Amino acid sequence: MADQQLSLAETLVDPRLGTNARLDAIGKVIDWAPLEKLAEQVHAGRLGRKPYRASAMIRALYLQMLYGLSDPGLEEALTDRLSFRRFCGLGLDEATPDETTICRFRLTAARKG
Repeated sequence: MADQQLSLAETLVDPRLGTNARLDAIGKVIDWAPLEKLAEQVHAGRLGRKPYRASAMIRALYLQMLYGLSDPGLEEALTDRLSFRRFCGLGLDEATPDETTICRFRLTAARKG
């Protein structure tokens, strides 16, 4: 989200909300670029709704593994936890991937991997 323009809602929110030192450190240590490049191949968005950004989805799957979340649990956490949204680069004004989208992305990524 650092390279995106902030929404009106985000400019009105205290910047300390949703901060998580552990996730900030992880986000800085991992080189996400190669993972994001692979994730972009999972769903090119030729049919159906516009896909979520590959960077958001790959980071969401990382959070799912890190915190042992089910697909519904990850959807709920992404909706509820500002720190998770920020880690994934999802703005306050953006939709949250639902559990089906998360499941399909993970399964398609596993098949292509």
